[in-house]
Amino acid sequence: MCYINLIAPEHQYHKASNIDDTEVMPRRLSFCQFTIMSPDILEVEDTHKHPIFRHNQFSWPTEDNPFCIRYYVGVPLRTPDGFYIGSLCLVDHQPNKIDDTAREVLQMLADEVISSFELKAAKAELEAMNKEKDELIRIVSHDLRNPLIGVTGFAEILRDELDDDQHKEMASIILQSGEATLSIVNILLSSDYVKNETLRINRKVCDVAEITQGILTLVRPLSLLKNQRLEIDMPETLSWKVDVEKWKQIVGNLLNNAIKFTPDEGTVRMKIYAADEKTLKLEIADSGVGMDSEQLKNLFSGRKKFHRLGTNGEDTSGLGMVLIKKYTDLHGGNIEVHSKPGEGTAFTVTLPA
Repeated sequence: MCYINLIAPEHQYHKASNIDDTEVMPRRLSFCQFTIMSPDILEVEDTHKHPIFRHNQFSWPTEDNPFCIRYYVGVPLRTPDGFYIGSLCLVDHQPNKIDDTAREVLQMLADEVISSFELKAAKAELEAMNKEKDELIRIVSHDLRNPLIGVTGFAEILRDELDDDQHKEMASIILQSGEATLSIVNILLSSDYVKNETLRINRKVCDVAEITQGILTLVRPLSLLKNQRLEIDMPETLSWKVDVEKWKQIVGNLLNNAIKFTPDEGTVRMKIYAADEKTLKLEIADSGVGMDSEQLKNLFSGRKKFHRLGTNGEDTSGLGMVLIKKYTDLHGGNIEVHSKPGEGTAFTVTLPA
């Protein structure tokens, strides 16, 4: 019978076996604990004659378990950096002995076991690196999207309002270039990058009102294109401890979505205020198309089947809502949503001090 065992400070774990056996056992009862202390293959031809193994309960049959270990041979499993992690062993119910060829085969098998462990570790490391790469692509792409929307929005307004043909052509070039770049960003965002991510937060005291004014500069063109009324209620200054970039994403994405899903000549309202010394409130409501219960249930899932187009056919990736939820959670806050089909949607984000 063959085992692959891993040794821990208090236990031995059977990772593979050709019999149905206990998966975990106390290390003090383990034969393999002696194997990892041996520089070479450990062979015990007859456990009943061994000064240590003869006292082990598994060397003798019992009424409940007639099988006993009379013969044991184990090869230590040693990692390339010198750590002994367990053993590959063979046992028999009667005394035995292996020849040099069998010893070589056992050592080769033990080397293969270590190689397999190393391969799994390398695979896990590559998967982690690939996840970080996807994370970088996703965040950079999404952070590029909102400024590009502002650029293309203003370019379209300029093109439509300018009388000079030369300047109109320049505005058209800006618009076309922005739309081409935005298309590339949307392709990146359309990939299934929305996975669990290892995001970090860097909170610092800043003027969230001033930061939000910069966001409004970017999203206002979108509202103007749809002749919407954008109502803003916030103090001139408001100091709070937030991660600046993540705050921009929370506010920018909520405003973008409100504008997208509100029809022409509709209304989008935003209010930011300190409810008390320990609570910051961000409220964004619209008079848009609203959502049904199924859409609300899956709003933060990022699943493509629940993605929708805006009232004027604006594209959405679904990533924005996922990031809003993640960034709010990272701040230790929460987000509430109230919506009904045809009656608009209202978001309330609450962040602690």
